Amino acid sequence: MIFQYSPFFLPLFFSAVITAFLTYIGVRNRSSPVAWPFAILMAAVTLWTAAYAVQLIFSDLPTTLLLTTVEYIGIVIVPVAWLLVVLYYTGRKHYVTGRNVALLLIVPVTVVTLVATNSQHNLFYSAIIPRTVDGSVLWVFFRGPLFWLNAAYAYILLMASLILLASRYSGAPEIYRRQILILGIAACIPVLVNLLYLSFIDPVPGLDLTPFTFTVVGVIIAVGLFRYQLFLTLPVAYPQVFSAMNDGIIVADPQNRIVDLNPAARQIAGSADDAIGRSLAIYFPQLSRFVESNGSDVDMSGEVMIPGNGSARYYDVVYQHFRVAGQDPSGHLFILSDITDRRLALDALASAHKKLSLLSSVTRHDTMNKVTGLMVYLDLIKNQSNPDMNAIYLQKIDEIARMIQDEIVFTRDYQEMGVKSPAWQDLSACIARAKSQVDTGPIRVIEECAGVELYADPLLIKVIINLLENAARHGGNRLDTVRFAYRQDGDSLIVTCEDNGVGIAGEEKSRLFSRGFGRHTGLGLFLSREILNTTGVAIQENGQPGTGARFEITVPSGMFRFSGRE
Repeated sequence: MIFQYSPFFLPLFFSAVITAFLTYIGVRNRSSPVAWPFAILMAAVTLWTAAYAVQLIFSDLPTTLLLTTVEYIGIVIVPVAWLLVVLYYTGRKHYVTGRNVALLLIVPVTVVTLVATNSQHNLFYSAIIPRTVDGSVLWVFFRGPLFWLNAAYAYILLMASLILLASRYSGAPEIYRRQILILGIAACIPVLVNLLYLSFIDPVPGLDLTPFTFTVVGVIIAVGLFRYQLFLTLPVAYPQVFSAMNDGIIVADPQNRIVDLNPAARQIAGSADDAIGRSLAIYFPQLSRFVESNGSDVDMSGEVMIPGNGSARYYDVVYQHFRVAGQDPSGHLFILSDITDRRLALDALASAHKKLSLLSSVTRHDTMNKVTGLMVYLDLIKNQSNPDMNAIYLQKIDEIARMIQDEIVFTRDYQEMGVKSPAWQDLSACIARAKSQVDTGPIRVIEECAGVELYADPLLIKVIINLLENAARHGGNRLDTVRFAYRQDGDSLIVTCEDNGVGIAGEEKSRLFSRGFGRHTGLGLFLSREILNTTGVAIQENGQPGTGARFEITVPSGMFRFSGRE
């Protein structure tokens, strides 16, 4: 080893100190997703600069070649680390996998090996000759064919990084634009100087000025860190939020072609894998009316119904002209919020309130008739003293009083139908709860409805209770089994409740669900029908007399779903 004085040592040493400090900053802020690739980038720059500084204070060729190999470890890592920084910064960290990083490092590892073994093949450097500058020896490396392949690879990675940064600049908030500008300047300064070093107009032949620029780069990045929160606030939230939002977002150009849409919008469309570049009317024809009816730059909102997989869904649509900063409206933006459950609940509540108004007038009329009957029998008791007749009148009064009591209980249950909004309910759980509230005695209740959920009034359990009570009361001595099951019929779901009792006579079927019909209160099946009808669910009896009753509950599309349980 032969030491020499070099006027370039101190500037390079100072540059290495700055980049080493930035490496420390990256390690200290490792909670930031960009911290570790930034720390690797600064560590590689530090190694490059420090090795080159030490190389210049030795004049002998063996030491120069050894330090050149060390220097190249940093040189080849810089473009790879810079690409990783940009990928993390622009929200594309899912591309940074172990496999992809390994592929990126194939060329750098090969280059370091070629540099270390250059004396055996001279393919990386074809010749090395000494040159004197200000009394110091500079070894001038003449580049071989493999050197240019390495340079091309490095510049490809750098250009890809700059393109990714530029793609995030347009439309970004001001603070992110300044961050991107800082990163772009920090990358371009050493790149431009390195291009001079590689060209035929190298200012100082044999001296690589690229490491000297890292002092300026360090100052620029320091300004970004402390003034514009570089790497602490990242613009990666935009693509992440766009993808994660539950609302569907669709962007179309002035020709109504789909420019972009998030996963929620793809799900709404059903199948939109090739939607980009296609007409909005193909996948979302319901949205065309917003564009057609709005010739001015005015935001709109409205409600649309979009057919789904087996059921229609309702969406609240916010429509805006899609704007690019400083330009005229250049497209259309749609935000679709699913309001199906709210729409169904409002429709169900409106139906329940309508029925409650009808119930109020009917019940008032019926109760007044029964009260009139009570007063008649009370007058008869007052006006005659026959004990036998009074006993009959008292029995009638008792019957009427019980009927009034039953109607009051019925009105309480009926009123509850309009108090709470419909909701998704597990059918198996409803049947289990109903079984616990009905004395079925020796009757077996078989349930085969696992995984089925119905969108129904919270009083759905009352329907199950009424069906079990009717079976227990009217099934006869032969009844020993009640079975609940389901099947799909086209877009509908059929839930069946059948027993092996005596069944229901044909002449009674047409009046079975009428209010007041029956041998008990005549209100149970009527109430059951009203509860189900709140969400458009129908019930009918189609069993065979003598073989058992069979109630079929028909649930329309959109009012049932499967929870996935076996």
